[in-house]
Amino acid sequence: MSTPAPAPLAPQRDLRLDFFRGLALLCIFIDHIPETWLSIFTIRITGLYDAAEIFIFISGYTAGIVYGRIMAQAGILIMTLRVLQRVWQLYVTHVFLFVLFMALLGNMTDTINNPIYAEEFRAADFIKEPGIAIAQALSLQFQPDFMDILPLYIVLLIMLPVFLIGLARMQWLVLALSFGLWLLVQFNKGIALPTYPDPDTKWFFNPFAWQFLFLFGAALGRMKSVKGAVYFTNPKLIAVAWLIVIIGLVVQTGWTLHIFDPTTTEWSDYSLLALDKTDLSPPRLINALASLLVVSTLVKSDAPLLTSRYSWPLMVCGRHSLYIFCLGILLSALGHWVIAEFYGDFWPQTFVMLSGMVIMVLAAAFIEWFTKSQNEQRKKTHEGARDTGGVL
Repeated sequence: MSTPAPAPLAPQRDLRLDFFRGLALLCIFIDHIPETWLSIFTIRITGLYDAAEIFIFISGYTAGIVYGRIMAQAGILIMTLRVLQRVWQLYVTHVFLFVLFMALLGNMTDTINNPIYAEEFRAADFIKEPGIAIAQALSLQFQPDFMDILPLYIVLLIMLPVFLIGLARMQWLVLALSFGLWLLVQFNKGIALPTYPDPDTKWFFNPFAWQFLFLFGAALGRMKSVKGAVYFTNPKLIAVAWLIVIIGLVVQTGWTLHIFDPTTTEWSDYSLLALDKTDLSPPRLINALASLLVVSTLVKSDAPLLTSRYSWPLMVCGRHSLYIFCLGILLSALGHWVIAEFYGDFWPQTFVMLSGMVIMVLAAAFIEWFTKSQNEQRKKTHEGARDTGGVL
């Protein structure tokens, strides 16, 4: 009598994704509050990029793992439907967040009778023409400040099914086409999506450029889900990555020192590097990818740091990234208003930023607790129904 083959083990969660996604979320919250001292020391201090690149890459990598595995196990149709379901969830979330953001901004403006906040957040047209602005927001064309990352993610996720199907058949050709589109944008800035109210302006995050970072991450995630762990162990490649990381760190250090002491000489002219975030300029992309490679070699998936109690705040935020991202957007706008109105110097800034981060961590902890309690309750209900022969 033959012994049946054991069921495949569930893939182990890579804790690095939660850790660095949580770190990126807290940094995005801080970076969105302008002219605060702590924003100097977020992820951007390590190179020529910031938390946005880390967040988009990890989002792509995670999507590649999840939907690549679904395609391998359930087929193309189910994978596509699951992606579209997630796109719809993100779209509804974006619309709900937009309504909350406009309500918060309207109250901030009316409270002090100062329309400057509507201008700063690029939301003055909502006050002038709310009907048209809402319609444009539903089409993702109206993007006030802070409200431009989710539309980017929605568009990128819509691309994912076709990309994953192509990867399964012509992996290098599909990656080359994605890279070619990013390269084409660098030479032709007209390749972009228009925004409201000025059609001559374009999305702050140009999806035709940012798609390469997201899809490259998705390709690596798919390789991990289908073939197991993906490693870049070529010593020459790692050495080049280290060199790029060091150069980016040195240049960024020069700019940071210049902020604290304007009499110091900047080690390179910021404008010469053309660090265009909208179109994900080559220095930003190359430095970000090099840093990701270096960090992945330094921080292993079983690193003690990832299971330390000190990393728990980042881990719990990273596990519930969508909710915490939305909360961070609202807290950033509120924090900006508080600091601007109460003449925030070092200590008020510190209080506002620490308070915002504590609220985000506590919210993530509550979601974690509630999710676990719900799962335990469902398990008990299922076991009870099974023991009693089911329910009608």
